[in-house]
Amino acid sequence: MELLIVLVEAKIPENIGFVARVMKNFGFKSLCLYKCNLNEKSYITASHAKDVLNNAIILNNKREFDELLSKCNLIVCTTGVSSSDEKYLRKPTFKPNEIKVVGKTAILFGREDFGLLNEELERCHIVVTIPTSEEYPVMNISHAVAIILYEISKNYRECDKDFATSKDIEVLITNIEDMLKSTWYPKHRIRKTMMAFRRVFGRAMLTRREVLTLNGVFRKTKRYIEKLRKDNLKTNKKI
Repeated sequence: MELLIVLVEAKIPENIGFVARVMKNFGFKSLCLYKCNLNEKSYITASHAKDVLNNAIILNNKREFDELLSKCNLIVCTTGVSSSDEKYLRKPTFKPNEIKVVGKTAILFGREDFGLLNEELERCHIVVTIPTSEEYPVMNISHAVAIILYEISKNYRECDKDFATSKDIEVLITNIEDMLKSTWYPKHRIRKTMMAFRRVFGRAMLTRREVLTLNGVFRKTKRYIEKLRKDNLKTNKKI
């Protein structure tokens, strides 16, 4: 198993160093920095966790970021506040003590000023929030990392199951979407429905074999629907 902490466009160098320090405090060393402002100030605040920064995965473009996430088995996004735009994207599904690390798990922490974008939240399987005061709900990123890692470390267990990756899940999502498009399912509801499926499958922690089975079901269902439609057209023409 591997727990990967992913900082998305962290702007304050000192915060990056504090995150590395907190990670080492709890025995986690896999850090990914996506378009982050890493500099000498980060190494100062990292103190004895400079090795975490030295070994961090540095990503500079969206293609690399997407590729990294596609290889993860579980993608967890963090949020401090609900958005007025498409609230369902930021609706928390788990608390920190409910996170279970399986396979390769990535936990995303967003920008200090406005967190993760909707398109990033849409990719995740689980949305986590830390219960805080409504008067000031947004935490410093390193404090949030500390709380989540503390909760995870209490129940961290090795598991050797062959879990499906995010890429495997996306193939399944595409097959479901194709099937729905061949029915009378309302087109305007498809995006939200696909996100619901993505989060359900993420929480279910499907194995590769289970995903293969489900893919077969949805592909054959779509072919059956298309055959019925063609047969119906032929019958109508004869009449």
